Amino acid sequence: MNDEVERDVRFDGATARLRGRLHPPIGRAWGSLVMSHGRSEDMGSLLLSALAQSASDQGLWALRFNFAFADAGSEPSGGHADEIADLREAMGYARTTAGLDTVFVAGRGLGAWAAVAAATDELCAGAVLLGLSYTGQPERRMALERLEEFEVPTLVLVGFESDRTDLPLLRDLVASMTSVNLEIIAGADHRLQDAAGRTMTEAVLMKVDAWLHLRKAQRGA
Repeated sequence: MNDEVERDVRFDGATARLRGRLHPPIGRAWGSLVMSHGRSEDMGSLLLSALAQSASDQGLWALRFNFAFADAGSEPSGGHADEIADLREAMGYARTTAGLDTVFVAGRGLGAWAAVAAATDELCAGAVLLGLSYTGQPERRMALERLEEFEVPTLVLVGFESDRTDLPLLRDLVASMTSVNLEIIAGADHRLQDAAGRTMTEAVLMKVDAWLHLRKAQRGA
């Protein structure tokens, strides 16, 4: 059993040094999970923290990090190019640190769309997209279609009450995608929070844990 505790780390991003938190795996490691945050939060979000612990419990190195704009107090880059590049660098850092090629990515909101781009441009074992916003935008439709084209195992979690996701359109889009699994969280909004503003952590983790467990079994880990 790995008895290390979660620790602060720094590594080079696209335009700046990035801050992160690295959680070692429990038991024998079989890969890593890199997590990225949304526009209005940072790596300290309750959901990402809980996801890091859960991934560690399943034998994954868990890295959550701040995009450069979050630490600079600025806005994301145009087209999220810097954030996508930051995530790619984080994937490389996780792969090197773990000494294992298997890397999953997870992201919420803005981080979810960065994860889509990184997952299709890099060697990626799978993607977890949290609180995805989709209302039929052509560029986002094409981005999701690339996940199927590259056969990237993907879990998409959206809130049933989200006002930023057209559920019928999203269902229709992924219906024929064998690599994409859509899960809808009842009572959750676009932030995966309930009506009282509480993050529905347990409901989300239940879906993510089951998906990761399946990936682990498929790899014989």
